[in-house]
Amino acid sequence: MKRKRMFVIAVVLVLCVGIAFYFWYKDQQEKEANANYALLEEYNYAGGTLHMEADTSEYDQTGDPNDIELMPTDLTYELLQRWEAIAELIPTIDYPEDAVEEGDWLKVYNTLANNRFDMEEASEKLAEGATNETPESMVINSYIYKGMIRRNYFREFLEENGIEGPDRRRPE
Repeated sequence: MKRKRMFVIAVVLVLCVGIAFYFWYKDQQEKEANANYALLEEYNYAGGTLHMEADTSEYDQTGDPNDIELMPTDLTYELLQRWEAIAELIPTIDYPEDAVEEGDWLKVYNTLANNRFDMEEASEKLAEGATNETPESMVINSYIYKGMIRRNYFREFLEENGIEGPDRRRPE
């Protein structure tokens, strides 16, 4: 009788441990799936924002978002040139030179995203001296992301600093 009770207790313990392990494993799988989805989204945003092409052939086989390769285009290099030029003039705006050289495009994207408020603040400061024009808090963002120069005071700022000239103006 005592043996039977010990056996039942052992079976119950094994079942409890098994059930606990099952739920722990399921939770770990869900966390990994969420992390992979978040990384996949980050690649998606980085590729779109930086005007990049993505090679997903290896990812298609493995399902691991780390196997996605982002490849810069001419538009990417134009964005980087504008960003670097602005960062040289406005010290509060960071340019990730090392990450660009290493091709760490997620780090480049995150740096650009983290600069957004500094760009808006710098845009507002540039607009302080503007007369006869409505200030725009996104003037630097628009220039870096798309090459758009939407305010004359910003165009003048770029020309004064040798970034843009009358012969190199982009269509608005």
